[in-house]
Amino acid sequence: MKKIVSILFIFISIAGYSQGFLTSKNIKVDLSGFVRNDFILDSRKNVDACDHLLELFPQRPVYDSNHEDINAQPSAHLLNIFTRFGTRFSGLEIGKAKVGAYVEVDFTGGSATNSLRFRHAYTQFTWEKTKILFGRTWHPTFIEKVYPSTLNENTGLPFQVFNRSPQIRLTYTPGENVDFIFGAVYQYKYANRGPSGKSYEYQRNAVIPNLHAQLQYYNNNWVMGVAVDWKTIQPRTSTTGTDGTFVTNEKLGTFAAIGYLKYSTDKFQFKAKSMYGQNVCESLLPSGYAVESINTSTGAETYTPMNHIYNWVNFTYGGAWKVGLFAGHLKNLGTSDAPIGPFYGFATDVDMMYKISPQLIYNYKNFMFGWEMSLTTAAYGDIDYSDKGKIINAENVTNFRNMISVAYKF
Repeated sequence: MKKIVSILFIFISIAGYSQGFLTSKNIKVDLSGFVRNDFILDSRKNVDACDHLLELFPQRPVYDSNHEDINAQPSAHLLNIFTRFGTRFSGLEIGKAKVGAYVEVDFTGGSATNSLRFRHAYTQFTWEKTKILFGRTWHPTFIEKVYPSTLNENTGLPFQVFNRSPQIRLTYTPGENVDFIFGAVYQYKYANRGPSGKSYEYQRNAVIPNLHAQLQYYNNNWVMGVAVDWKTIQPRTSTTGTDGTFVTNEKLGTFAAIGYLKYSTDKFQFKAKSMYGQNVCESLLPSGYAVESINTSTGAETYTPMNHIYNWVNFTYGGAWKVGLFAGHLKNLGTSDAPIGPFYGFATDVDMMYKISPQLIYNYKNFMFGWEMSLTTAAYGDIDYSDKGKIINAENVTNFRNMISVAYKF
């Protein structure tokens, strides 16, 4: 209770500053980031973002009159938009709480407008055993202590969560090496898809935030944890049928379950993660949901989620010269109940995907030079409405990406 009261005092009064409640001791501002240039060579067109920097998976084949794949078009890019700046503020105290903040931007706003993009913007209050974070940062399912070490900015997509959203996150450390993490998240840029396209309104219209709970153990060599995530969306606020237009509040509740681990020594590091997820397309993962039933009189709909399992492993070894390998696999398990359509989501016509990605990186003080090759395969097919939306007649398509990166870190 005392911690909650301390936080509330920030917003209701600044008079505490003159009384010594709000104190500033050695305020520090630390700048970090890097300047980076990437040369990228792809064997075909991809589903991607950030001017092709963030590769997801190869596009579905589109055939011409000679049955040649129009999307089998190689391309090359030289980009510096991955350049990033972060600023950390510390040194402020409120009662027994240490208060800090972090803001991070990069230049991946897009070629149409040379603009900065907010990545992180949050404030954190820290006590002896408790941390409370307010603001935009990685979604709790990202697992900041266990994510792939890839040269590609996609950080293991589409097998690893990629999502930064506004949230309130509580981390409680009851004893040495154990954290309980609880989060309440609202969507913004990373949002679900639905009848009106991609929009955060579906989750916000459901009112209840995306709720998260996690248990994490860690020591000098190991990090291990499990997590559950629950979310509700409301795809429509009204429907139209043969009898007219009517208000609706039909919702879809979904969950995700996660297990992860990391083992590290001086030169060797191994990481792995597995997630079962329903309708997690807001994290740039193949997923979604479908209409399960429609009342023709009112237009009222019910929904059923798609179910996927996402797995990846990653190891790196070395010092100044470092070698690594990332491998990921995902599988579409279909919907929970028989759908009648339509489907809303991301890559809902993909049965499975896999990626194999070796890398070689050289580091000398603040300088980094790296090479990474990625082989990514997606199996596109047809949705079988008679078998819970599973994919049939799948056809594999593969992209080879070679990337060379040069960076100066500060």
